[in-house]
Amino acid sequence: MMLTIMYVIMTGQSIYVGLVGSNGSGKSEACRYLETLGFETFSLSDIVRQEVKNRSLSMDRNSLIETANALKIQYGQDYLAEQVLKAASEKGAEKIVFDSIRNLDEIQFLKTHGTHFLGIDAPIEKRYERIQKRKLERDQIDFETFKVHCIREMSGKSSGQHIEKALRKCALVINNIGELTALHHQIDQFLENTFGAT
Repeated sequence: MMLTIMYVIMTGQSIYVGLVGSNGSGKSEACRYLETLGFETFSLSDIVRQEVKNRSLSMDRNSLIETANALKIQYGQDYLAEQVLKAASEKGAEKIVFDSIRNLDEIQFLKTHGTHFLGIDAPIEKRYERIQKRKLERDQIDFETFKVHCIREMSGKSSGQHIEKALRKCALVINNIGELTALHHQIDQFLENTFGAT
């Protein structure tokens, strides 16, 4: 099963939620819902997309993965996590979502602030169905290619990503195959159980 982990980090008066997961597992929907609760989203992938744009590369998944890996090789495996934390800190927001965390170094960098783990699970067929509905350039691939990408990102075959190891930190898993209201309800329960009122 492919999972997404939400890392919730509390620093002082701030609450930080970090999302880790494979493509189409529900990270973006979790971000959108948390934004309705007053959270602001900072995506590690946004840094990568900007770099891809700066290099005049195609915005397909291979370019995104290769560019992200190149940045991590050059600046360190936790580089993207450092950049989003810096941006969030400079903005001074108290409730923040960090989206698209993909390796243990990024996790460890954020975990030093105190972390609680929540998983979101979705079968690969369901995830492929979701990305096709997004109709983004990077999602215009067939199912077999999608599976190859997922294996690469999950297993560490892509040097800057090892989602499978990150997922082993998950203490609680939401099986994200139903209606959005079910996902939202379980996120509410998680936040209440972890932090009380947010």
